[in-house]
Amino acid sequence: MSASREKKQRQGSQGLTQKQRQEQQEAQAKRRKMIGYTTCGVILAVLVAALLIWHSGFFQSRTTAATINGHSYTPTDVAFYYTQALNQEYMMAQYGMSTFNPQTSAREQFIDEAQTSSYFDKFMTTALEELTRITALVDAANADGFTADEEVRTYVNDSMASLDNTLPNGYNRESYLKAIYGKYMTVARYKTCLERQALANAYQSAHQDSLTYDDAALENYYTENKADLDTYQYSLSYFNGTAPNPTDENGDPKLDDQGNAVTATEEEQAAAMEAAKEDAQKLVDEVRDGGSFATLAARYESQSDGNTYTADQTARGSGLSSTYKEWLTNDSRKAGDVELFEASGGVYVVLFQDRYRNEELIGTADVRHILIKAETAESSETDSSGNPIPSQEALDAAKAEAQSLLDQWKAGDQTPESFGALANEHSDDPGSNTNGGLYENIPQGQFFSGFNDWMFDPSRQVGDTELIENPQSGQQGWHVVYFQKKGELLWKYTAANALRSNEMSEWLTGLQADYAVQQDSGIKYVDD
Repeated sequence: MSASREKKQRQGSQGLTQKQRQEQQEAQAKRRKMIGYTTCGVILAVLVAALLIWHSGFFQSRTTAATINGHSYTPTDVAFYYTQALNQEYMMAQYGMSTFNPQTSAREQFIDEAQTSSYFDKFMTTALEELTRITALVDAANADGFTADEEVRTYVNDSMASLDNTLPNGYNRESYLKAIYGKYMTVARYKTCLERQALANAYQSAHQDSLTYDDAALENYYTENKADLDTYQYSLSYFNGTAPNPTDENGDPKLDDQGNAVTATEEEQAAAMEAAKEDAQKLVDEVRDGGSFATLAARYESQSDGNTYTADQTARGSGLSSTYKEWLTNDSRKAGDVELFEASGGVYVVLFQDRYRNEELIGTADVRHILIKAETAESSETDSSGNPIPSQEALDAAKAEAQSLLDQWKAGDQTPESFGALANEHSDDPGSNTNGGLYENIPQGQFFSGFNDWMFDPSRQVGDTELIENPQSGQQGWHVVYFQKKGELLWKYTAANALRSNEMSEWLTGLQADYAVQQDSGIKYVDD
């Protein structure tokens, strides 16, 4: 401050009365107080804003929950896979295969008696393993310049459409995703997870499809695994070794003093099992002495309601019961060999008939179909799945329409293309009514039994057609089916799949070999 200005201020101050100087001091104090209030207000506003932002999840959702090979992932990235693991466990619990209770925090439930490992730990391990796989595949895809833009876009769009179709009342996309994956999930983050997953799976599928095997490789695999790949023919006689529970004079279950059903004693059970073994041994001895297995087994079957006889069984080695598999698959086995095997509750007697590599049974097939669903009314009764049950009249009408379409096709040029045109126009199957009703490379067991059995009948020939009823809940109606192509022989298909599976497992393990996984501070927000 200049000397002249300071002098003027002193002069001005000196010219004030005592009252004026007091008022001036009070004004300055008030001004300082107001400045203090304003400063406190600003600080309080900042704190309130920060608190609101914190409760919004802004900071938590941007923390790092895990780091995998240098890639940082947020709590929502991890929660995407954590929730998948949780849902899988929940499904197991529904079938009594798990003790997990979704109503209780996973951190408070343990999978071991010592309570050293919680379900949270289990789900987190599974989630990070899956995220590591996804990370390694995405890295490899980017390094190879692999892109799958259309496939990724389709996967995301289909997933979002599926989400929209399952929205409960009162939920939108955002609120429903938060309910499933946690309060930090958003639509944008969910789509990012879907895109990452779609690219990884597309790259994995492309690599898998590139793995092919020549006949020499398949023959080599067969030689090493022929016990499982060969087909076996045998007959089976079962002797029941379970003692019946006591009954009263009326044939009703006998009750004890507490009203509980009386069960057979251990001595009675042992005696029944011993009797079954004696009869089984008699059958074995009689067959070895030249008796007819069929005649003798049928005789023993008639002696007890619990005894059974099954003639001319046919099964692949991989599908044989472990009770007698080792014996049946022994290379020294010859036609007419017979042996008994103890099992839980009884004894088996097995007659070996033949073993061969099936050169007719196929592993996959291509088929076209037209589904005509039976119509239902709003008043229709529903089944256990909540789907309406069509009347017999509606089923008959569906069959008549299916027959009419088959007759129409037979009256024409009877080509796969003409069948496909009818499928596109008339089929009620949304999964195939835009591509001519065609399903390709269908393995055994993918369709319901009636459809599956027709497709894989050894006598099936290209061009065969048939009407097949669909009894499945929500799908009741009739199929017009056209057999288009036989796939690989079953033994070759099995061998190629096994080789491919082993090679894929080694490939995936190699991709992830050097991937370090680290849990970071944001991991606590995954199931928040």
